[in-house]
Amino acid sequence: MVSYEPMRGMEDYFDADSKVIRWIEDSFRETAEIAGYKEAMTPIVEDFELFSLKGGEELRNTMYVFKDKGDREVALRPEITPSIVRLYLNSLQHYPKPLRIFYIGRVYRYDEPQQGRYREFRQAGVELLGSDSIMADIEVLHLLENFYRKIHLKDKISIKINNIGIFRIIFNYLSLNDQVQEHLLHLLDKGKIEEAEKILDEKISENSKIRRFVQILITNGKSVKLNEVMDEAEKTEVPELKNEIEKLRLLSDVLSSLNLNHTLDFGFVRGLAYYTGPIFEAVKKDLPFSIAGGGRYDSLVEVYGGNRTPAVGFAIGIERTMYAIDRDKMKLNPEVPVIAVVALDMSVIPHALTVVSMLRDRGFVTILNNKEISLSKLVPFYAEQGFTHLVIIGQKEVTSGKVTVRNLIKREQLSAELKELPDMIVLSDK
Repeated sequence: MVSYEPMRGMEDYFDADSKVIRWIEDSFRETAEIAGYKEAMTPIVEDFELFSLKGGEELRNTMYVFKDKGDREVALRPEITPSIVRLYLNSLQHYPKPLRIFYIGRVYRYDEPQQGRYREFRQAGVELLGSDSIMADIEVLHLLENFYRKIHLKDKISIKINNIGIFRIIFNYLSLNDQVQEHLLHLLDKGKIEEAEKILDEKISENSKIRRFVQILITNGKSVKLNEVMDEAEKTEVPELKNEIEKLRLLSDVLSSLNLNHTLDFGFVRGLAYYTGPIFEAVKKDLPFSIAGGGRYDSLVEVYGGNRTPAVGFAIGIERTMYAIDRDKMKLNPEVPVIAVVALDMSVIPHALTVVSMLRDRGFVTILNNKEISLSKLVPFYAEQGFTHLVIIGQKEVTSGKVTVRNLIKREQLSAELKELPDMIVLSDK
């Protein structure tokens, strides 16, 4: 027996929930386009290697992977950034830099389903390729602020920021290879501090200054002040650290100027292995998960064989955003008449269809009645369904060039010239 339930970790959406999803998507699209970003649409199925090369341990372990009929190993995309990089390498390298791209689409991860974590979900995001300036990081954070302001969430969320470049410099200084770096960041992302410390203790050896600096980052990251981190960084005598910490100071100042709540957490990392610089997540205090995240990834294009192309971007979780928004503040569709056009016999159908098109062209929700019951029963039926008007058309109306309009709210019936019908419905609703 076929089950009527959707696959585990996947959801059906209808009517109100579908409208919320589309409203979030439309709001994001408007925000991105007005900021000069162009939309990209990429396939859901991609080469497995596109994501396995630099996706990170957790991502690889939760991917939907299978062989296609050509015996190629493919995957349902678990995120969209690598697809954008592939698109860039395939056909967009000749565009002037920086290149601004946005996307909206479904992604798939074989996670254990729970609130805010699905196996099929939607992401919307931006990628800015071709700039290593901190101004690019500022730009995408400002765009994220614009989006949250548009959907009335700005005052309800906080941005958590860090710079993965601080860890990268330390790891490179310790000559840790990419695999070890990725594993350490995965452990830190999952809160497995002791496991990470054990690996680092083996690598740091007798360098007490670096040991102390790393210890401060991963154990006191939420409480330590930026100036304290800077002081400890100077003691390590690793020169590049100061510049990476200064980037955080600048980003923090910018977020403050935008009146956007934010925190610096020097122990915060993100699970994707390709991040190289500032990273961030948006959180809402009453939700157990982040609702957006992103950061700088300056080496991903090179990983795929391209020229060095620094980049920064972010993605929002659309279903997660559904949990966060106040639906009462949503401005979906303004109240408009909802109309049923009733043809009293088959001979007037062409005339009725003309009326339906006229009303839809004016933006009114309009259906053609197909219930074969008496008019006396149609009136209460459509009133209960939330319709505001019936437009009744019979031979008499066709001959006279008029229509009969029944206002289901005011419970009154009027006759109108066909050309006056749209304006009459608006006026009769006031």
